[in-house]
Amino acid sequence: MCLYLFPTELEAKPFRTLCPDAEVVISGVGMVATAATLLRLMGEGVIRRNNRVILAGIAGTYGDVEVGRVVEVVEERCSELPERFQQSYRVAPSTSLRRVVSNTVHGKYSPILGASIENMEGAALFALAEVMGFRAVEIRAISNRVGESFDVWRLDEALEALANELKKIEYAE
Repeated sequence: MCLYLFPTELEAKPFRTLCPDAEVVISGVGMVATAATLLRLMGEGVIRRNNRVILAGIAGTYGDVEVGRVVEVVEERCSELPERFQQSYRVAPSTSLRRVVSNTVHGKYSPILGASIENMEGAALFALAEVMGFRAVEIRAISNRVGESFDVWRLDEALEALANELKKIEYAE
């Protein structure tokens, strides 16, 4: 079983159009909403041990990944915690996409050395997968440079690229 988790319907819509039979759930934006959705789905039996959950959405780049590119996140960090409490969550790569390290943030620019991108949900997925035993995959399309004004984000380009890559993953199974 493979479940596709998107933070917003905006991010899910292009993929739903390409793959109308895929199991898609909207988690909400941020770590708390994502964790709550995952726990609810586990409680309902939708997600079981060894199932695969693909979290997909947009992300911002710190500069070393070009806007429009789709990447696989293999390490997440909660960058806004004090350094002594920071923890990394890692998963094994699942695709041939470029592999990156990401910071999970609550909305403020917070770079950590070694991270290529930032998003708002990934650490919750990886932490719960580690504890609950499901397989986590995180695929992100780069829509903007971190700190850019929303009006210059390249959402349509990023979301089209994301949907196309997710379709390849779906049919590669």
